[in-house]
Amino acid sequence: MFGIKRMHQQRDRLYRKTQRLEKQAKASRERAIDHALEKATSPEGLIASFVLGASTQLDITRKARKNILNGATKEVMSFLISQLSAYWNAGMQNQSEPEQPKDPQTPSDTNEDVPESGVVKTDQDIDDVFPSKENS
Repeated sequence: MFGIKRMHQQRDRLYRKTQRLEKQAKASRERAIDHALEKATSPEGLIASFVLGASTQLDITRKARKNILNGATKEVMSFLISQLSAYWNAGMQNQSEPEQPKDPQTPSDTNEDVPESGVVKTDQDIDDVFPSKENS
């Protein structure tokens, strides 16, 4: 009556078809998992995994190396520029100050009071090197 019997039959067919498709899907998923595990544990899969990991590590290493080199290059260049400017400024100061002639009356190097050790120690030399707090 009113096609109820036919609707029940159709519902039963759809239910059985759904159950059958769910079983197929479950079996297919299990096969896919098994196949993936077999492939991953096979020598080819292990090599592929190693290559993929190595390429990722190489990309990271290259980027890190590039960053380090860029930073080091900037630091080296700034150091060289500062050294060059200091050298240049020292050269300019030497050129601007004329050399004063030495007094011919003062002996340049006398060895009269030098002991055999070659080190001259006087109270005046010690005070020059280590000034006392009283002089400050």
